[in-house]
Amino acid sequence: MVPTPYLFSGWLQTIYLAMQARKRDQLSNVRYDRHILDLNDGGLVPLDWYPIRPIRKSSRTEDEKLSTIPDSKTPIIVIIPAGMSTSGEYYIRCLVKALYDKGGFRAVVLNHRGCCSTPLTTPRLLSGDYTGDLKETIAHIQSIAPGAPIGAIGFSVGANILTKYLGEQGENSNLAAAVTIGCLFDTTKSFNKMDEPSFFNDKAFQPHLTAAIRKYANQHREMILTGDAEFDFDAINKAKRLKQLDTLLTSKAAGYDTCEEYYRAASSAPLVHSIATPYLAINSNDDPAVPVDAIPYEAIKSNPWTALVTVDHGGHLAFFTGIFPKIWYINPALEFLGAFL
Repeated sequence: MVPTPYLFSGWLQTIYLAMQARKRDQLSNVRYDRHILDLNDGGLVPLDWYPIRPIRKSSRTEDEKLSTIPDSKTPIIVIIPAGMSTSGEYYIRCLVKALYDKGGFRAVVLNHRGCCSTPLTTPRLLSGDYTGDLKETIAHIQSIAPGAPIGAIGFSVGANILTKYLGEQGENSNLAAAVTIGCLFDTTKSFNKMDEPSFFNDKAFQPHLTAAIRKYANQHREMILTGDAEFDFDAINKAKRLKQLDTLLTSKAAGYDTCEEYYRAASSAPLVHSIATPYLAINSNDDPAVPVDAIPYEAIKSNPWTALVTVDHGGHLAFFTGIFPKIWYINPALEFLGAFL
């Protein structure tokens, strides 16, 4: 990959991606078909389908019967966004459109609990150690589209959840193939990296992430307070660093005493050796959120099911190439998934 010449560092790549968040162009112009999935513990997750969710023929309206609906055997790709990201992000929309237009895949974005104007109905928050929502989503897809091959793509925290899920399930993942972009792998090292002081981190990355988490927490404050843990919302609203919020909010909501315990439990690196699904990880050596030593090179190399691609310049989830920046990893991801689905 040759990076965009004027996006020559990981921080510049990452900041440029953030600036494109709501951009709409021909590469990203999609309209989702939303379905709210009821989870076994009473939680809700918004599933955003493109171009349309699978509908049993007997349940279709006359208009739906006449419309262009992918065949029930069309492969389905589950997309797990980064933390605090949703199906509305530019990088997600670009991927979703390419999956259908170039690969012929139906896509479904597994948005996190409490996102996309969906109420939080249990005290469980997005947590890097919990793979249950992904597991239930895959089972749901199997029930409404039996026989359709299923793949998955995860980003950042979503990539870590996907990797952890694959390691936990081994041969029983019910996925034909998986791709991760910017996986954290060792969450202790990755979150320590994110906490390092620097101009871009202090002025852009940390303020952006912490503001989103504080907004999410306050939006769902009433439900969060029904959980077993005690939360200090005054401290939460004063927190300026991601690690502070992981200490005050995320780790407590997940049932851990400290964020260090939470990070150890959330790390997917120890489970890479157990993956038994075709798996491709794409990471950047200048990722400001994932240090090179967080990537389990030897575990990936020694597992015949897993492969790793690293590039020198791509930032966190950005990977822009060309004078007029386009996201590079979409084509390799499509090629890999297409080989197995």
